[in-house]
Amino acid sequence: MLFNSIGFVFGFLPFVVAGYYLLALTRLAALRRPFMIVATLAFYALGGPQFVPLLLVSVALNYLAAVCIARVRENWRFAAMAAAVIANVAVLGYFKYIEFVLRTLNTLFDSGFTLEKVIFPLGISFFTFQQIGYLVDVSRGRFGPGKPLDYASFVLFFPQLLAGPIVRYEETVRQHREPVSCGRIGQSILIGLVIFSIGLFKKTVIADTLALNAAPVFGGAKVGTPLGWLDSWIGALSYTGQVYFDFSGYSDMAIGAARMFGIVLPLNFHSPLRSTSVVEIWRRWHITLGRWVQSYVFQPLSLSLTRVAIGSGFGAWGALGLGVIVPTMIAMMVVGIWHGAGWTFVLFGLMQGIYMATNEAWAMLRKDARKQRRKAGLPAHGWHRPAAQAATVLAFVVSMVPFGSANLHSAFAMLAAMAGGGDGLAAHAQWPLGVVGALAATAACYIAMFAVPNTQQIMGRFDPVLEWPRWRALETYRGWCQWRMAARWTIAAAIVFFLGVAFISRGTSAFIYFNF
Repeated sequence: MLFNSIGFVFGFLPFVVAGYYLLALTRLAALRRPFMIVATLAFYALGGPQFVPLLLVSVALNYLAAVCIARVRENWRFAAMAAAVIANVAVLGYFKYIEFVLRTLNTLFDSGFTLEKVIFPLGISFFTFQQIGYLVDVSRGRFGPGKPLDYASFVLFFPQLLAGPIVRYEETVRQHREPVSCGRIGQSILIGLVIFSIGLFKKTVIADTLALNAAPVFGGAKVGTPLGWLDSWIGALSYTGQVYFDFSGYSDMAIGAARMFGIVLPLNFHSPLRSTSVVEIWRRWHITLGRWVQSYVFQPLSLSLTRVAIGSGFGAWGALGLGVIVPTMIAMMVVGIWHGAGWTFVLFGLMQGIYMATNEAWAMLRKDARKQRRKAGLPAHGWHRPAAQAATVLAFVVSMVPFGSANLHSAFAMLAAMAGGGDGLAAHAQWPLGVVGALAATAACYIAMFAVPNTQQIMGRFDPVLEWPRWRALETYRGWCQWRMAARWTIAAAIVFFLGVAFISRGTSAFIYFNF
């Protein structure tokens, strides 16, 4: 079931909220968490009932694995954890990558491997990564395996099951355990509903409108339609904006739905295109995936390789190359491949890795120059920040072309056209809004990215996400649009909700990240 569907908004969600609090406020309060788990399984079954057993087996076996990891002798703990992680990766690899691997082998070796169509289970990338992180943390001694109900509540919570945030066990386990406070129910539901409404508006009004601009261009590239410079740039900019507001909208809706139950989730999206580097983008785009890769891929590699570089006397640049750039490239390839089984996603990850490696090298080159300017009492160049933002956005938009392309051929065709090697300035794409409408919608999208406060800033009075004070400090925001518990702000939220629901009638489309 999609968050942006009438059935979810007016059927499933109100029913589960009502049932949860009816149990929580009676002598049956102990049943509220089992009720949530059953509701989550029902939610999952509405999207793919045949994979409910897989989900249940995954949860049960990973919990048992955590118990074994915690109980085995310390010198066997890493091996037990590694075996459990490999098993998770194998299951994920089969469902997500087996067809891609066989196609590649057939192409390279002219072999004839065949396999019946493998149906991709919804959310498997997310709940697999979440459970892998849990197993690694247990093996590191950060916490014990806890009780079965705690673990089931941690994984089987429908607001974040299908597309994140990828939550850490310690972030929500206490919240799920805590008894419900009667005095906070109304506030939790209202705050959650406002956050949910903003996310719904982003998805149905903004992202789905930008899809009307992006789809004709990427679809044309797929079938070989000649593309001009204007076509390709409108398509690339629109698609980047579509993914931006689609995932931002989903993240808001997940956080808002969880808040209705009094659960505060971690931040997953924080105006990433306001960044001044691609490194910063990946600290603010899909934040929980980024920290997962940072904790379980980049840091272990970086620590080991840095020791090798120092021990071998490679010097500062050698340490940077081996201890930072190599792990960065590997980590971003993991991010790229995680998003999908195809060479386009490999290219996307490779481009992000090259961007970040270049960023790290540039930062090291400028390090001495900045020190010298500070010693001399000279101010920083005022034009650096806007120039860095513009270059960062441009680079990221270019990298989104393979991300949204059907194959490498169409991706390279679009990139060539964007570089001026296409069919001149021609506009061959058949945009529903027309060329002027497509340009206006795209321009409005990017103005909103930079000029309009994000959801967390609007809801900043109510700590909308975990560790909000730390995130709030990233940007100076004077609060010109900050929601309050007042009639006019509630009416404004109702209008946003109404528009979000009204645009569902235009046609419900799945969230892009549901494909991952």
